Amino acid sequence: MSTRARLNLYLAITFVIVFCISSAVLYRSLIDGAMQQVRRDSALQMEMAMAIRRYTMEDVRPLLPPGEVLHPQSIPAFAANRTMSLLEEVRPQYRYAEVAINPTNPSNRAAGWQVDLINAFRNEPDKIEATHLSEGPSGAMLHVARPVRPTADCLACHGAAAAAPAGLLQRYGRTGGFGWKIGETVGAQIVSVPTTNALNAAREAWWRHVGASLVVFAALFLVLNRVLSRAVIAPIETRSSTWRELATRDAVTGARNRRSFDEEGRALIAACRESGADLTLLALDIDHFKRVNDTFGHDVGDAVLCEFVQRILQASKRRDGLYRTGGEEFAMLLPHSDIDAAAAFAEVLRRQFEATPFSGAGRLTASFGVAVLLPGDTLETLMKRADRALYEAKGAGRNQVRCIVS
Repeated sequence: MSTRARLNLYLAITFVIVFCISSAVLYRSLIDGAMQQVRRDSALQMEMAMAIRRYTMEDVRPLLPPGEVLHPQSIPAFAANRTMSLLEEVRPQYRYAEVAINPTNPSNRAAGWQVDLINAFRNEPDKIEATHLSEGPSGAMLHVARPVRPTADCLACHGAAAAAPAGLLQRYGRTGGFGWKIGETVGAQIVSVPTTNALNAAREAWWRHVGASLVVFAALFLVLNRVLSRAVIAPIETRSSTWRELATRDAVTGARNRRSFDEEGRALIAACRESGADLTLLALDIDHFKRVNDTFGHDVGDAVLCEFVQRILQASKRRDGLYRTGGEEFAMLLPHSDIDAAAAFAEVLRRQFEATPFSGAGRLTASFGVAVLLPGDTLETLMKRADRALYEAKGAGRNQVRCIVS
């Protein structure tokens, strides 16, 4: 994978992780905030009911003359239930109820989870609030309850049945709502607040955040990608290309080095075997090159090697087919070339070297050995045959081309 592709992958993974974490944290925060708002609404509704009860006890009941007539409006529970029912007409999903295990009014009898809440208060006398979540036709509802525990004023109506006001007995009878004791949990005030609206609003806000974040992240990704590509990737790729070139080329002549010969030669042999194409190896070196170094110095020797390489590349018109395998020793891999064509090419090079003097060193010659790829050959065995042909050329007096077929 290229450096650019790896950078893009790392950036993408980083952005995805950051985006997922931030979105999850925001979602949890929005949901928690929505539920806190629901609880604030329930607390406000409960305080409204308590204010109505207090107003009834302190301001309404004293205005009524004592007597046997029952005025329900003077009963705090009735006033709170009635007032909150009027609010429910405006906000249908917001409800209030005062329920009891043994109510005076049968319509206020606790049922189902309401009984569970009252029993929870009975089992934990210090408990002052309990909650319950339920699903209804209009969605999820949060029910917040507080215990109803009679005071001395409550016993005037809910103590012994014989002491209760005649109007109360006449309206509701003697079967319910009596025998209460001070401090005993007899019922609960319950406010019900919908959670669906608040949670839906939180989810909509979260989706808006997700959409906006995706746009921001995408823009930031593109900007960072552009900046990093110019400031980091491009220089790295340039240096990597330079380093690769330095690692695979001979520093003096610019020809491919022995490492490249080993790697690329094996790959080329595999490709030619698969395709059935011919492959020949040309081994060559400059005759009596040591004399050049001894007579003219190594600087001239290096210049001769460079000129030698340039002449071969110009004649072959191939940039990457020539390898420096030793001091003045070179090799050429010639795919799609049989041994006759390779030998003819070597003869052209031999004559050119013989005919044209080298700058600073005069007339020089070169010897050539040619071998063709045979079934079962490796790069090493192919190179050995080409070297043997080269040694035959040198042994025959140098400045010659020799071929070995098998």
